[in-house]
Amino acid sequence: MTTTGCRWGVVMSRNAGFSDQVVELDFLYPSEGIHRRWESGYRIPSMAATPDQAAFILSFPRRKIMDETQETLRTSAFPSTHVKEKWSKNHYIASCVMVEPYVD
Repeated sequence: MTTTGCRWGVVMSRNAGFSDQVVELDFLYPSEGIHRRWESGYRIPSMAATPDQAAFILSFPRRKIMDETQETLRTSAFPSTHVKEKWSKNHYIASCVMVEPYVD
């Protein structure tokens, strides 16, 4: 999934290893919806944003994944120190999105 300006690009696949999928779409950060889905076993394989909307794709894997965790981070600058700390704990970047203010 990608965006440019206020346009969205979405790629969909069949037999991709998921049994269910939802989209959390919000004008800010859909924290409540993401945490609710995480508790049900969904994981974020993709996200994108326009200047006025953020979309998080949450997918439910066909097979149960053992010992997997995810976290999200919102920041105004690339979090190099945070990323390096997480690498030392075997957490790796799965997706990264940058949004610039929309200028008409």
